[in-house]
Amino acid sequence: MILRRRTYEKASPSREAQKIYIICEGKEREKDYFEFFREISSNLELIIIPPENGTDPVKLMEQAIRTFLSEEPVHKIDESEGDLIWFAIDTDTWMEEGKIPRLREFCDSQNEGKRYEIWNIAQSNPCLETWLYYHVYEEKPDHDEVTSYASMKDFVNAKISGGFNCDIHPMYIKDAIVNSERNYSVTDGYPNIYSTQMHYLGKAILKYAKYELERKLRRVIQR
Repeated sequence: MILRRRTYEKASPSREAQKIYIICEGKEREKDYFEFFREISSNLELIIIPPENGTDPVKLMEQAIRTFLSEEPVHKIDESEGDLIWFAIDTDTWMEEGKIPRLREFCDSQNEGKRYEIWNIAQSNPCLETWLYYHVYEEKPDHDEVTSYASMKDFVNAKISGGFNCDIHPMYIKDAIVNSERNYSVTDGYPNIYSTQMHYLGKAILKYAKYELERKLRRVIQR
């Protein structure tokens, strides 16, 4: 049984905490975002794995094989404890190059015969900033407005006063989940432009850190 913590202050996860491994495409923004949740609850243990030799989905797949499936793995997955692996990836040009389908096929093969889906993908189109945008905004971005900026990252930083702050905005993950789902659409299982599957990973995090996040948010609002 997972231990329940009654304060929101950061603390090391308990031995019975839900363990989620997150393999990030980006070395900085993704890592900074997920760091917010890494020790927020004793019910949850996040292990953030940044890219080593490349950021494309195939390189991340190869890294995951070395990390989890080699003869001497860095991490061992405990299926009996419900351990999860998530790839957090952008769409970029990886779809056109056929690299995202290869990663999805790999995850499907690893999940075959398992009692639950251990290997998962949270794909954002075009990039993680789509997910960050939904922490603040309810409606899908205006395409003409987005394309007036050099990048989606520049657009989001301009739309959010002061830019997205990884020390503050992640606490609004519950809003991001609602907004992301409201604007979510897919074609052949892949997210359309300005859609993201990060709400699936967000729900996995929120499931074990909801109490602490709500307390933290109330304290900020009351200030």
